[in-house]
Amino acid sequence: MNIKTFRAGSLQDALAAVRDEFGQDARVLHAREVRKSRFFGLGRRTVVEITATEGERSSIHHSFIAKLQGSPYEVEVAPPSGGQRLREETGHAPNGEPVPLGCWPQMTTEQLNPTILQRNLILRFQQDLRFGGPLRLIDGKRRVVALVGPTGVGKTTTIAKLAAHYKLKELKRVALLSMDVFRIGVAEQLRQYAAALGVPMETASDPERLRSVVERLAPYDLLLIDMPGASPRNAAKLALIGAALDAAGVDETHLLLSTTSNTAVLAEAAKAFQPLGVIGLTLTKLDEAVGLGDLYPFLKEDLFPLRFLATGQNVSDDLEVAASPRLASLVSEEQGVGRFSFSPSGQSASKA
Repeated sequence: MNIKTFRAGSLQDALAAVRDEFGQDARVLHAREVRKSRFFGLGRRTVVEITATEGERSSIHHSFIAKLQGSPYEVEVAPPSGGQRLREETGHAPNGEPVPLGCWPQMTTEQLNPTILQRNLILRFQQDLRFGGPLRLIDGKRRVVALVGPTGVGKTTTIAKLAAHYKLKELKRVALLSMDVFRIGVAEQLRQYAAALGVPMETASDPERLRSVVERLAPYDLLLIDMPGASPRNAAKLALIGAALDAAGVDETHLLLSTTSNTAVLAEAAKAFQPLGVIGLTLTKLDEAVGLGDLYPFLKEDLFPLRFLATGQNVSDDLEVAASPRLASLVSEEQGVGRFSFSPSGQSASKA
């Protein structure tokens, strides 16, 4: 058996090399993404590696097929050209309707279309998930938005990202307020962000002072409040946060959860913070997460609409309005993080 390994910059190019060597009946034995380094570890890039041989019929590599068939997304693949053969092999009419992936235990390289696979993920997300969209600011009316969540999920950095967008791109008058005054360095970090952006920043350690500060910042279009982190099992601290939210008269409370946590931890946190009046969910640390597909069962529980995706530490770029195409990209492409520009207003564009 003649077995060869092919490497290329994309799946399509690698498959083309396989076809050139073994023809349309080539059989793919294994496929993976490989990170290669250049210049002493700098300039890392990802290439697709495919191991293939000649064969009577072609198939997608077994690990890929198994992953898709075992996924919670019920991914489907649209029929390729050659409707008569499809009807004979599957019993499904080639009328353009999606055909379950399981109907094709073997597929030719021509039938492997990542675009179609991702399109079906998008449709599945649109059907099963809720997306809440960006912050909705009304001219002449201040909006008070508080961020809550467990300790260490990235609330302070996300506050800075929102402030940067609405101050610099939306040209809104933005003010910041931190109640996380007991953890060393947190309020100071937010103060540094505020100074860099040229926006006011205040602190408050109790509901009475919080109420006073909120009243003083009334002239601003958007007031972003960084609440202290709390363990989902710390009922006393959650109650204090709830009292602070009431004192501030917040218009929106957003829950931040880290995608580096497992689904059981995410579910526990979501249910613990739900009584605080949460109306939206922001997923953070997407650049650090492994296996984003595990998020789907949690998101499908539909406790809150998904509002934002935080994809890195860059304050000016790494926050996006959650949308099904972007979520599908992140789930289906392990290296997909950071390919779209920051857009808390609901617009997205490729960074290419």
